[in-house]
Amino acid sequence: MLKTMLSEWTKLRTTKSFYWTTGLSIVLTVIFVCFTAALDSPDFPVYGGASVVYQFLFYGLMPIIIQAVMVVTTDYRYNVNSINFAVTPRRWQVALAKLVVYGLIAVAITAVTLLLSYIAGDNFALYPVDWQTNIFARRSLWAVPLIVFFLVMMAQGLGWILRSTAGAVMSMVALPIFELAVRFLPKIGEKIQFITPFSNALPFVLNSQTGRPNPFGGDPLGLWGSFGIVVVWAVVIYVIGLVLLERRDA
Repeated sequence: MLKTMLSEWTKLRTTKSFYWTTGLSIVLTVIFVCFTAALDSPDFPVYGGASVVYQFLFYGLMPIIIQAVMVVTTDYRYNVNSINFAVTPRRWQVALAKLVVYGLIAVAITAVTLLLSYIAGDNFALYPVDWQTNIFARRSLWAVPLIVFFLVMMAQGLGWILRSTAGAVMSMVALPIFELAVRFLPKIGEKIQFITPFSNALPFVLNSQTGRPNPFGGDPLGLWGSFGIVVVWAVVIYVIGLVLLERRDA
């Protein structure tokens, strides 16, 4: 298992596109955070911890999702999947190695991006966040990377299911749009949206209750309840991907 993880790390660190997309994720987020911070004023207060998280989700998350998918699907693109499975006959070990290696990298990228964003943004803002003492900012440094890890799991699960970079990435992009649209379905729309992953990931990373009533009855979901729904989605999709990986031809 350790050797498989080392081989996955070697493939990543020797690929130029890995550095380009990582840099893109970090730089885009920091630039737009600084731009937002520069616009901050008493009459137009646009900079804060929540805006930093939003900028990361909008600009920094997508390159990470694309990388996560490509860690899986590139093997199929270049027809090296058969070699991988010949070297490691237990295919689930290959999948798990890819998840652990890139999942930890994604967590690190997210934490570094947020930290740099807070530091840079505070230098431009009229009213800095003061992330060292700000409760929201300090929480986001672990809450956002935690959610990102499970989004990486979900993305790689879709990669194993679809075996297509475009298909898996588009599925991840389309899911939040679907969650917004499904709410308008009569009778069942609110129930479906209540248990969808992205609509629950957002309040967790923003440390805010949605205030939505529970359409199934009972108490509204707390933050950790929302987190649990994201975890369930990620694990279920990933397990389906592993099952298909084991059953399909190499």
